Amino acid sequence: MVKGLRGRVMSKRVGVGLTLIALTLASIVLTLTHKGAPKLDGTLIYHRYSSYQAWDATMWSVDLPTGVLTQVGQSWKSMISPINAHFSADGQMITFMGSAAGLPENEWDVFTSRWNGHEWGEPTNLTGPNGARDEDPKFSPDGARIVYKEDGVLVSMAPDGSGKSYLTKGEPESSMPYVTANGKDILFERGGDIYLLKAGAEVKMYAGAGESSYYPIGLDNTSFLYTRVQSTRHDAIMRGFFNGSASTSYFFNSTDWDTSDSYPYADGSRYIFYVTGDFLIPHGGYNLAFADLKNSKRYDIDEFYRKVRTSDINSEYEELGPAWSLARFNN
Repeated sequence: MVKGLRGRVMSKRVGVGLTLIALTLASIVLTLTHKGAPKLDGTLIYHRYSSYQAWDATMWSVDLPTGVLTQVGQSWKSMISPINAHFSADGQMITFMGSAAGLPENEWDVFTSRWNGHEWGEPTNLTGPNGARDEDPKFSPDGARIVYKEDGVLVSMAPDGSGKSYLTKGEPESSMPYVTANGKDILFERGGDIYLLKAGAEVKMYAGAGESSYYPIGLDNTSFLYTRVQSTRHDAIMRGFFNGSASTSYFFNSTDWDTSDSYPYADGSRYIFYVTGDFLIPHGGYNLAFADLKNSKRYDIDEFYRKVRTSDINSEYEELGPAWSLARFNN
């Protein structure tokens, strides 16, 4: 509690300060949405590292309406190198892969963290250390289970790690599972092709021209995103269809650099986040971008926030694995 003249002056200053902050935030929103610019809500989460084998990954989130960048789990002690995060349906949990801290040799495990109202809580290791490669976790649309890969076998479990069910035991190596919008079927990669696990049967999806496919992400009840290695050896993002129709390519693909790691904003009908190797972006390696499908316009994420940020979101590290939630976490 403040008292006396100084208290009244401080209260006035605080009031003026809060007003200025409100005006600044309003200005930010106006800046980002003027002249038909995209209006993005929610949070984008992703990771960056020098290389997959370096175990130096850090996780970051972008508050999309304001462009505020926050390192996720900066104070975590129990694990290192978190990558490939995915939100639960309500946005209050994330699952991701990383290694328990202090091991003589790092190994991939599946973790979860819950938002406690102020920060992402210390992670829970759901799978190890167990001497296995536990990778690629994703929540189901209802948040009731997590699917992941354990040494090439697809596994389903509850968000607390209980009730594990091994779905492709005895089958060839399978990876990158993603539960589709109906909450039952699972997209996954095997041998450079995309498959759908439906009622216990495995159906290979349309591939088309190119060399191999990976990273399937469900869109709706009829379609999905995936990355296709083109004949030029550069990756491209495709839209595939469960009924076997030919896949379609997006306008932002290029034969000169890689485009991969796609994730839809909402249902993906208007905006899609992705990773690009576009050499015109002034950072090395892979960088975050998104596309406005309605207006056929692509944005380097730093180009989009140029007027409200003094530093870039992309860096000289590799920015990868974006995922989106409508929830917001800026304090």
